[in-house]
Amino acid sequence: MAHGAVAAGAEKQGTREKLILAAADLIYRQGFNGTSLDMVAGAAGVNRGSLYYFFRSKKNLGLAVIAHYEALLHGHFLDPSFGGEGAGREKLARLADLYSHLPLAASPCCGCPIGNLSLELSGLDEELRLRLKEVWEGVFARVAGAVRQAQAEGELDPGADPGDLARAFFAQIQGAHLFARTSLDGDALGRDCRRALDALPWTGREGRS
Repeated sequence: MAHGAVAAGAEKQGTREKLILAAADLIYRQGFNGTSLDMVAGAAGVNRGSLYYFFRSKKNLGLAVIAHYEALLHGHFLDPSFGGEGAGREKLARLADLYSHLPLAASPCCGCPIGNLSLELSGLDEELRLRLKEVWEGVFARVAGAVRQAQAEGELDPGADPGDLARAFFAQIQGAHLFARTSLDGDALGRDCRRALDALPWTGREGRS
């Protein structure tokens, strides 16, 4: 392949990434409906035609932003929690600990970007709702993997449904951060995340943090 073609391909990819990053930042700060394509193009420093070259509609761009947020969620929270070695209980504790240290007043705006879009878009667009549902199912699957490991290691009730436990646990730590953003109480966030871990059906209660 000629060098010029390779360079052109890299430039196109760079423009697409700039658009996604600009859109992700704007949507995080002011919501999907509060962000226009003109705003995205301006923030990315590209013209409107370049934006439409990569994204035929705002929905297409929204799907790309969801994928970007999904990658951040896995890279910043799920991979560090579940990607390494350790017992299942330790992996779940790592996730609870990461959530217990999420920023409150210092964060740019609105907490979890996937959570924000779920609230804003799930009742408005079916395709976006299903994509967001897919993101959450991927999260629950990874948490459930650690739950199953803890069950196999004899630390969690083997009769409990791992999917149900995963959803309940993650919903608690996600909700803990939501409430902490209104109270600006980091200590309460830490306590609530520890309670979410403790609430799992540990055998003999050995799993208490």
